[in-house]
Amino acid sequence: MEIFHLSGHMPSEFSTEKDIIDLFNKHNLMPGRMISGSKSTYRDQYPNNTIAFNGNIVTKKRGKIWYGDLDVTLDFDNLKSVADELGEDLYILHEMDARFENENAGFKYWKSKAIATIICKK
Repeated sequence: MEIFHLSGHMPSEFSTEKDIIDLFNKHNLMPGRMISGSKSTYRDQYPNNTIAFNGNIVTKKRGKIWYGDLDVTLDFDNLKSVADELGEDLYILHEMDARFENENAGFKYWKSKAIATIICKK
């Protein structure tokens, strides 16, 4: 049996600048966060909420800038603050709409797949 040792930065379908990560962190939206250990239990607890497990956030200028679990209903104020500080609308997508074969689909495609849009104040 052959053993492989991996080191260094693992490839990702997007990269983001530290200032973007810091902005999301400032508003309690850490990249890669998990809001529940059980998707079904969470959905049962919040049946009327807009939820994106392993969701993605994209913008027109920057492309994909965030991933993780979102409860858009409960996270709205924090998402709105991010959009306003960033000066861009945020488009919330389900996991498969901005990953794997869709990671380079482009903004027009992503916008059409958005389950929610957070409009920034202009």
